Amino acid sequence: MRQLLSLLLASLMLLGGCEQLANADSYQPSKLKELTNLQTLAQQSREQNLPIMLTVGAEWCDFCHQLREEVLDPMALGGDYEGRYMFMRYLSIDDHTPIPGVNGAPIIKNKLAYRLNADLTPTVVFIDGHGNEVADKIIGIANIELYTTLIHKRLNQAYQNMNNPLRIDAMPTSISEP
Repeated sequence: MRQLLSLLLASLMLLGGCEQLANADSYQPSKLKELTNLQTLAQQSREQNLPIMLTVGAEWCDFCHQLREEVLDPMALGGDYEGRYMFMRYLSIDDHTPIPGVNGAPIIKNKLAYRLNADLTPTVVFIDGHGNEVADKIIGIANIELYTTLIHKRLNQAYQNMNNPLRIDAMPTSISEP
């Protein structure tokens, strides 16, 4: 009986994993740009005194896909944020590709995520052009409907810590010229 119960439990777990894999294949490509060169992005951040928002996620993370589809993709698609209020990039915790780091030295993408203490997904990290964290991380999703408001609050925290006079309304209605 115990062996039968173990077999049944293992079968259910396997089916759950298959369903998750099937769902992963159905996700649409994101509009959020992948982090490919932190050195260039950091230089742009320093020149414009704007924070870099790195969203750390994983392919297998359903909450990461939900965040990208419902919050980050619309933010990226509108073009209102990139280079005006921040630089937005996606960093996969599963990616072992080397990229130029802040100072040009190569860094493996997943090691960058761990260096930023972003090993739980999704995690949103705000850094300046020197690679320093300038606002509190956002870990997980407590309320997807208020997530953009939370991002705006963290952006204002980042602006303050970067001595940037720019501020953004906490409740996003429409983004206007900074």
